[in-house]
Amino acid sequence: MTDDPVMTHIGAATELYRAGDVDGARASFAELWRGAVADDDAFHRCVVAHFAADAEPDVEQELAWDRRALEAADEVTEERAQEFHASLDVAGFYPSLHLSLADDLRRVGDDDGARNHLARAQEVLGVLGDDPYGQAVRGVAERLAALYDAERVVTAARVIAAPAATVFELIADPARQPEWDGNDNLAQAADGQRVRAVGDVFTTRLTMGAERENHVVEFEEGRLVAWTPSDPGRTPPPGHLWRWELQPLAPDRDGTARTAVRHTYDWTHLVDEHRFDRARATTAERLMGSLDRLAAAAESA
Repeated sequence: MTDDPVMTHIGAATELYRAGDVDGARASFAELWRGAVADDDAFHRCVVAHFAADAEPDVEQELAWDRRALEAADEVTEERAQEFHASLDVAGFYPSLHLSLADDLRRVGDDDGARNHLARAQEVLGVLGDDPYGQAVRGVAERLAALYDAERVVTAARVIAAPAATVFELIADPARQPEWDGNDNLAQAADGQRVRAVGDVFTTRLTMGAERENHVVEFEEGRLVAWTPSDPGRTPPPGHLWRWELQPLAPDRDGTARTAVRHTYDWTHLVDEHRFDRARATTAERLMGSLDRLAAAAESA
């Protein structure tokens, strides 16, 4: 590998981000990008954009960087890549670039675009070696494929014109959940059960009169919450899961806050066959019904 000061500076910028200096990292990557553009060096543009995306906290800006990286990769000649590393094939760029775009698009709610880039990544995974890097990239591909390919995972997504904190409060407070339940399955939940951590358990009453204990298994304040419902006292729960993921977006042109929200119903581990018909009836359209009602509640708050 030849000495390459740009690669050294990319590493330094990445370390700034890992150390918590987000603004410093972004400024460094912006300067590196300007230099790569001025030098008309597609290889440097590709690598700078790819690492700049990783250091970008705004998902739409991350998406823009990943698109620049893919565009630049299409311009890199094999000869130029091999100047950096004799064994590097330009084709080795593509699995990671497509997977990065697939994940970005998934987080902003563009499932069609995400599936397209996931499929393109899967087509070229064979160029990767059986080394730690290749194994890591394949692991990302498997994770994304599981989100879209599993018959028992149903998902829907949309952008809501409200701050993430406002949307999250409607989800994390069980007493508010009947307001937006698109399945018309929830009758009520007592006040004072606001979810705050993995391990919390909240109780809801269904429209048919039964009670459910909901065990929180994933939680990140303002960003993520998931729970597994169960009959009271049943251990372990039967094996299905509801998940909500929130991604704050840049404000609209008029300053309106925006949040990309994804709702998932996962019954991969459901083993009670008596519940299968009900699980199959929980379609993406029903999840979107909850999202639309949630949007109406959040946007009017």
